[in-house]
Amino acid sequence: MKHILQSCLFFILASNAFSQFTDAQIQSVLKTGNQQELLEKNTLCILEKNYYHSQLLAQKLVEKEPNNANFNYRLGYSLINSSSDFTKSLPYLEKAVTKISKNYDLFSIKEAGAPIDALFHLGQSYHFNNDIEKAIEYYTMFLDRVPKKSELVPITQLKLQQCEAALILLSKVNANTKIINLGTAINSEEPDYSPVVSLDGYSLYFTSRRLRPDSSNIDIREEGTGMFLEDVYVSYKDDDGNWSAPQLMDFCLPERNEATVAVSIDERRIYIYMDQTGNGDIYYSDFEGSKFQELQILETFGVNTNHWEPHITVTPDGQQKFFSSDRPGGYGGRDIYRIVKQRDGSWSAPENLGPKINTPYDEDAPFLAIDNKTMYFSHNGPNSMGGFDIFMTTKDENDQWSDPVNLGAPINSTSDDIYYTTTVDGKTGYITSFRPGGIGEKDIYEVQNDLYGVTNIAVLRGEIETVGGVPLPEDIAYTVRCLTCDDPIDLTLFPQIHDGSFISPLDPCQEYEISFHYEQGKTVFHRERFTTQCDAGYEEIYRHLLIDTEKMIVIAPKDEIKAYPPLAMKHYFGYNKNKLNVQEGALKQFLDAVADQYANGRTKFVFIINSSASHVPTRTFKTNENLAATRANQLEGLLQDYLEGQPDLKSVVSLNIQDIVVAGPEYTKRDYKNIDKYAPYQYVEIVVTGINSMDEAAILQSKDKELAAKTDLPGIGVTTFIDKNGDEFKTGDHIESMYTYHVIVGVFKKLNNAEGMVKDLQSKGYDAKIIGQRNGLHTVSAGASNSITEIRTILEKARGEVIPSAWILNTSK
Repeated sequence: MKHILQSCLFFILASNAFSQFTDAQIQSVLKTGNQQELLEKNTLCILEKNYYHSQLLAQKLVEKEPNNANFNYRLGYSLINSSSDFTKSLPYLEKAVTKISKNYDLFSIKEAGAPIDALFHLGQSYHFNNDIEKAIEYYTMFLDRVPKKSELVPITQLKLQQCEAALILLSKVNANTKIINLGTAINSEEPDYSPVVSLDGYSLYFTSRRLRPDSSNIDIREEGTGMFLEDVYVSYKDDDGNWSAPQLMDFCLPERNEATVAVSIDERRIYIYMDQTGNGDIYYSDFEGSKFQELQILETFGVNTNHWEPHITVTPDGQQKFFSSDRPGGYGGRDIYRIVKQRDGSWSAPENLGPKINTPYDEDAPFLAIDNKTMYFSHNGPNSMGGFDIFMTTKDENDQWSDPVNLGAPINSTSDDIYYTTTVDGKTGYITSFRPGGIGEKDIYEVQNDLYGVTNIAVLRGEIETVGGVPLPEDIAYTVRCLTCDDPIDLTLFPQIHDGSFISPLDPCQEYEISFHYEQGKTVFHRERFTTQCDAGYEEIYRHLLIDTEKMIVIAPKDEIKAYPPLAMKHYFGYNKNKLNVQEGALKQFLDAVADQYANGRTKFVFIINSSASHVPTRTFKTNENLAATRANQLEGLLQDYLEGQPDLKSVVSLNIQDIVVAGPEYTKRDYKNIDKYAPYQYVEIVVTGINSMDEAAILQSKDKELAAKTDLPGIGVTTFIDKNGDEFKTGDHIESMYTYHVIVGVFKKLNNAEGMVKDLQSKGYDAKIIGQRNGLHTVSAGASNSITEIRTILEKARGEVIPSAWILNTSK
């Protein structure tokens, strides 16, 4: 239509000042203007690409004459070109093409027909609405009737190519790929777009045109669209997968447009697009002093120019930057360029990525995956389904890019799909798209796929916590150093300040050292080495650090889970004159130890009661079995009475009579004076199993028959008290058969990290699982057994292959 309108532009200028209209002016015309005034203002707004106001004016014209093809065309044209719901254009354009005027008179109020261009725009509307066959029909009809000199001819030919691509791609939709609208937690009724997800998937930065929480922008709207200006928000995901309420970034001003572009791997720098100079440039903000600072223009040589630079991304290893620009010397439209960090810290001159990537059309929004060689970008050429689509390409060892591949449906649609970023494994991404059923004008969607995961890469993932939950000092950083690489580059990063997460790319089949430090690297407080596996798959190595920020030391993982040794009390009846007393002796020692464990956080006790009678005949009880049972029942009653006076302790204690036996040698009359022979089999005992109480000493003290030769190491890890009556209290004495043993290789605050470690270990052949939460930490086991001999074998393997600090945690059966 533009070429038709321009032919009459001088006529309009003779009676109107050519400038943007204010909302007040448009509202005045809508209220009092006649049809001629409405039509003229509508034409000016279209020429100015002020589709918001042109839509309002055309709507008024249609209200006056609902079947007027000219007015319906104007409304349909404004809707399809506006950033609002262009799918609404279809019914108006369908009415418009019912009367095509060969000699279309743009300014005659009597013109009831639509220009030939209406056929093109109806094709567009069908295209956007996924009716590809209808789109082809009207695109073809338009080409058959429009003069060959029309500027819409090459655009229509491109659209037909995109329709052919759409027919192919829509015929092989990947059923395992899911596109999920993030809902009202992220999206609003206003445009929400340009998502940038952190590699761990827990932070989402995005641009929104919503009303601010404090309404400070309520009177600041963009001329021509009526929308609020762009602001940058961030939202954080919890362990249940829920996004928090978006937070406005510190550097955003209500009277200024700021749009998200990229975030550094440690989230300490955010890159922003702004148009302060009339060209559009890249800016950045660094996190310092507990907040993001005011935006600064990016002064990296070769990036910002007098031309348009709308996007930039930095590779996870920090050694390359990719950006888009429409500067001269490219292949057409926007191209993607690269700069590389030199040994001296400077950056190379910009390099166009060449014709494999760049075309006469637009290439924009590059994003590099964790492997530093998989690039996603947007392209709007013949291989797109319509508008921008997301493409993927990979770089080989010779620095050559593969032919870009369209990610297809349902990731791409027949309208614009752009700004694709992914989490570390490449299987979860986020995209901006306008699709039916959305919440606002543009929405942010999550993409779950099983096709585009990265390979031949290892990743270090972890989290840092502080004792007492105090804020993490800003100057704590970590350096990853490859010890076996041919050309190693130390990568120094910061943990994410909001939750202590850290992440770093690694090469396969290499040995690494990671050091944690502060005071600008002067003081190292933790260091360890690890080796990445050598296959061509995907490996994740997980670590969790608990830091005492007062002493600046790392607490051992085993010490993060409270340990409670086993407790046992045995009372012998061979002396016949003593009774159990909760106020003295071994029973008091036992109950005091229980109270101490309860005070130190233990939340569950099972008192296992066992009793025994010897084979010495009893006159008081019918059988020795009855005698043994009576002993157990009397102890149970004594404990119940005690717990009645300890209501808090009672709530966490349960009593369980387990073994009632008659044991020992058979009785003979000759033994009636040999009391000591039968005394060891006349007892009652209470046993409470330990929790996380296995150490090397306890392993050696095990009752395991295969380790019997080593049990001559007296007293290691076991404390025994014998009172004046000969009753025994023991702590730390393990009975192997009472436990299941786990080799613990990690404890994590984030469930996502625990699940990731389990998945990685399972891929390596470990019977890994999360065995629950302890002290609020998800605890990862590399394997379990009922045998200490077997668990020691698993422990040795895990310490060599997974993490040196692995330990054995015992849980009661």
